[in-house]
Amino acid sequence: MQVYSTTFPGRPECVAEVRHWLESMLSPTDHPAIPDDARAAAVLLLSELATNALRHALTSATGGYGIRVALAPGSIRVEVEDGGPRDDPHHPPRPRDAGPDDESGRGLVLVAAFADEWGRLHPRHGMYFRLRWPAPPAPAPRDRAALRPRRPAHGPLRM
Repeated sequence: MQVYSTTFPGRPECVAEVRHWLESMLSPTDHPAIPDDARAAAVLLLSELATNALRHALTSATGGYGIRVALAPGSIRVEVEDGGPRDDPHHPPRPRDAGPDDESGRGLVLVAAFADEWGRLHPRHGMYFRLRWPAPPAPAPRDRAALRPRRPAHGPLRM
């Protein structure tokens, strides 16, 4: 498993920096096994959780938020650790039904729609999501018999 972590200031303009950080870290050159749709979904969902941390947690009051990314064959887990809930800590964040004219309120709906798993970080404050995809097949074991030179079945070849 590969684990990457960093912190970002709790300012709205840093959400774009968060996206660029993850895009560059998950580049196809460095991680060719990650499917393009999983890469794009991870960047989108991280952006939503970072924005959620800014709007609903004490991220700006505590100086920022931490991001941790864990890559394993066939999956990625992304965590956004914030300064704790600004809202009621006994009611976990959940998707809400945003109306067609609402300018916000769809972030967790996207997370719930795309992530294979998501939720709150315990005991730390923040949220996470996990995306999964089929892992590439393991290489077949080598057959020693197939590696030996073959002898002609009927003696030497005559011309």
